[in-house]
Amino acid sequence: MSNEELLQMTLNNGVTVAYRLSHPIDTSLPTIVMFHAFLMDSRFFARQFEDTRYSTYNLIAIDEHGHGGTTGRGEDFTFWDTASDSLQLLTKLGLDQFYVLGTTQGGFIALRMALLEPQRIKGLILLGTSAFAATEQSKINSRKLRDQWCETKIPSEEVLIARAASFGGPMRVGKEVYEKVKEMWIERHAGPKGYNPALNCLLQRDGIEDKLGEINVPALVLHGTEDKVFSTKDAQEWSSKLPKLWKFEVVEGGLHYLSFTQPEDDVCAQLISQFIKETL
Repeated sequence: MSNEELLQMTLNNGVTVAYRLSHPIDTSLPTIVMFHAFLMDSRFFARQFEDTRYSTYNLIAIDEHGHGGTTGRGEDFTFWDTASDSLQLLTKLGLDQFYVLGTTQGGFIALRMALLEPQRIKGLILLGTSAFAATEQSKINSRKLRDQWCETKIPSEEVLIARAASFGGPMRVGKEVYEKVKEMWIERHAGPKGYNPALNCLLQRDGIEDKLGEINVPALVLHGTEDKVFSTKDAQEWSSKLPKLWKFEVVEGGLHYLSFTQPEDDVCAQLISQFIKETL
C-alpha cells in the first residue's frame, strides 16, 4: 500500500477530506480522481501511483467518508456526500475537469459525481461496480460477516481472510500487501464503531439505474468473471444504459477489486490509457 503523504483539506461545510497525490498537480496533464473499495482507503491505489504507465496523469486518491482520514459527517453519511465533498475539494485544488475512477463502491461515488456536476467529468472509469441498490441477500451476507468481525475487539484471522476474498487474500496480493491491509483494518475498522458507519452507507445506498440515461459522459466499464459480489450480467445490464458507453470489458479471471490485483491491473492500465487518449 502507498506511502505517499496523506494530505487534508477542510471545506466550507466543515468536512475535512483526506487525499493523496501521485505528484504535485501539473495542470498540463489529465487528472484521474480515484475512489477506493469498501474498508480500504486512498492507499488502495499504491500500485497505480508507482506504475510508470500512470506517470503522465495527475492521480488524486480520496478517502471516502467512513474510511481513512476523512471526517466531518459523523456516522451518518451517503455516497452522495462523498461525491459532493470531493467535488468541493477538487474546486479548492483548482481542477475544473477530470476523469473519475472508482473500484467497487468507489464506482458508486463516480456515478454520483457525474450526476451532480456532469460538465466537470471528462470520463468515468468504473471497475467491478454497480448502479443498483443492495439486494436483501447481500444485506444478510454483509451483516453476518459484520457480526463475525465485531465478535472480538480485534477481528479474528478467519474473518480477516473472509473479508480479503474480494482481492484473493495473501495468495493473490502477496503476504506483505496483505499484512499492510490487515494492519489498516485493525487500526481503522475494528469493532462496531469502525465498521458500522461504512457498512450502513454501503447497504442503505439508493439505486440509480433509472438515472443512468442522464450521465452523458464517456464511460469505460470493466468487470471480472470471478467477481463474487456483482455479476457480469448485472454489470452489462446497467452499463448498457449509459448513453456514451465507450467500452464494456469482461476481464477473464478478474476478482471484485479489479485494480488491486495482477494481471487484471494490466488490462485496466492498457484500456484506461486508450480511453483517455480518445476522450481527452
